[in-house]
Amino acid sequence: MPSKVVDALKDSFKDNVTVLSDNGVEDVIVLSDKKLLKEAAKLIKKIHDIVFLITVVDRNPTFEIGYVFSNYVDKSILNLRVNIMQDDLSIDSITSVFPSADWEEREAYDMFGIKFNGHPSLKRILLPEDWPGHPLRKDFKVTDDVRNWTGLDLKF
Repeated sequence: MPSKVVDALKDSFKDNVTVLSDNGVEDVIVLSDKKLLKEAAKLIKKIHDIVFLITVVDRNPTFEIGYVFSNYVDKSILNLRVNIMQDDLSIDSITSVFPSADWEEREAYDMFGIKFNGHPSLKRILLPEDWPGHPLRKDFKVTDDVRNWTGLDLKF
């Protein structure tokens, strides 16, 4: 059975939505324009209660950001994917719509360098503020500073 949220997103964003799976239990869609993310989040919020996971995949030269939303009552899940280009690693924060996105966005910033515009406190969450770079990016270089950070003789 098709999902109400997928239908609403298709109606609102037309050609900017690609449906990869629409079974009403675990739906997967791709939003082609990152500028529509916050509007899409507002529509999603009408049906889904929480974003419980944000993932990033470095596909050089694009980064795929995956948002996993859930509904507490019917247990349905929506996976929303948005691609951004390496030369503009920024996207609107959805923390004003889904407060649970706060630490997830901070982790994506810390590990991949994604800047979430409008985030209330975008700073590193796992690594120190002076850490050189973003360690889960494919272009991250392991330097002596990184090797010696823990004080251990790490072998990379």
